[in-house]
Amino acid sequence: MDAPQATFQKRTPSHPHDTEELQEARTLSLGRRPHGEAAEKLVAEVAEVIRPLIARAGMPTTAAPKRDRDKGQERRITETGIILAGLMRSGFRGDWQAVHEGSARWFWDKGRALPMGHNAFWKKAHAMIELGLLDYVQGKGWKNAWGDMQGEEARIRPSAALLQLAESRGCNRTTAVTDWPLRHPAPVLSDCQPVSIKPFPGAAQPHDMVPQSLTDFMARLSAAVGCHSIAGCAAPVFQMRFTGSLDFGGRIYAKGADNYQNSLHKADRQFITIDGEPVAEVDISASFLSIALILSGGTVPDGDLYDLPWVAPSHRTAVKQWFVGTFGIGKPCARWPKSTPPDIRDSIAASAINKAAIRRYPFLSDLSRLVPAEIMATVPEDYRPRAVGQFLTCVEAQIMRRAMGWIMDQGGIALPMHDALIVPRSWADRAREAIVRASKERLGQRMAVTQKQS
Repeated sequence: MDAPQATFQKRTPSHPHDTEELQEARTLSLGRRPHGEAAEKLVAEVAEVIRPLIARAGMPTTAAPKRDRDKGQERRITETGIILAGLMRSGFRGDWQAVHEGSARWFWDKGRALPMGHNAFWKKAHAMIELGLLDYVQGKGWKNAWGDMQGEEARIRPSAALLQLAESRGCNRTTAVTDWPLRHPAPVLSDCQPVSIKPFPGAAQPHDMVPQSLTDFMARLSAAVGCHSIAGCAAPVFQMRFTGSLDFGGRIYAKGADNYQNSLHKADRQFITIDGEPVAEVDISASFLSIALILSGGTVPDGDLYDLPWVAPSHRTAVKQWFVGTFGIGKPCARWPKSTPPDIRDSIAASAINKAAIRRYPFLSDLSRLVPAEIMATVPEDYRPRAVGQFLTCVEAQIMRRAMGWIMDQGGIALPMHDALIVPRSWADRAREAIVRASKERLGQRMAVTQKQS
């Protein structure tokens, strides 16, 4: 293999990368492995091309040249494969991965049982950076999506040169799910509070205290999960999160770099099993839109809720994205934000969807009315637009908790996916019935629930 041209340059503080994308980086997984001839060949070539840099880094300046015996070849290939596997799965989408540069940080905690240590990882990573195979932003005190400081987390991702090399060897976005499978999930450090209520931005403390009923529910969920054998992801460790008060948020999140919620892509979840049985996802159709319709005094009609007048069915993905954005900002989305995927932004104007959506659903013109006035009064003025989506999240979370409780009453287990539950396939019908029952109890109407194999 011809060595890739060295294009790495030390980043200045004003790096050229999108800050929002950097903040959204997920924790790097070291639990994936290369699989198949193409992936293994790519790993071997990269391991060979970084070899001189690794040898140089560990050799005293006065050392005499030695015979080219390459005693560390097997280990170098193995560890290079682990690094690439963690990066390539998301690399074709341009996603960044976060990993601590400081050896004393939680990422490198011995309790995580990682397959390599801090020094071995960064020696190889820096060699790939120097050769221009990885994009890199130096570690700093990043905030994650929840506002938590993540000290000294560097950002890395495959460079355009590495992606081009991978594609020339037969590894691409389409084959990524089989090229880089999760084989050895890292154990999750379970040192978090089971229920967290963060204060509103700028507030000193939240309005509410954690009630015992929610703590008891989380203890029951964790105990139920512990009674089952779950493979294909890290053993779940959960945390329920609210913002400001118990009226906003309340979703249950799985923690860890190899969790089934946001560390595995949809295609990866097909490999999850519960007690050896394949799983199914049972989800609420158009969850936020359905809840909003009912809260506004309407009913959930039959058919596709994302079918809008004057908008072709081929734009359904864009319509769904428009509703996600609209509920997130608490008002109809008149223009696409910068974070919108280019294929959606370029396919149809947000204003066109805006006009059609309000025509079908007039309540969208004033979304603040979805939140009861006495609840909205507790929210700081500058947070109120976001409060709409967080209130809908709370209602959705209440429905899912009730459904999970009924499933556990029957001796079953369900892994929460926000607007969906992952259950063994033999439990899919009962899970669907539980969500329908819970929605009727909470909202007075049944919401549509669909089932699909993971």
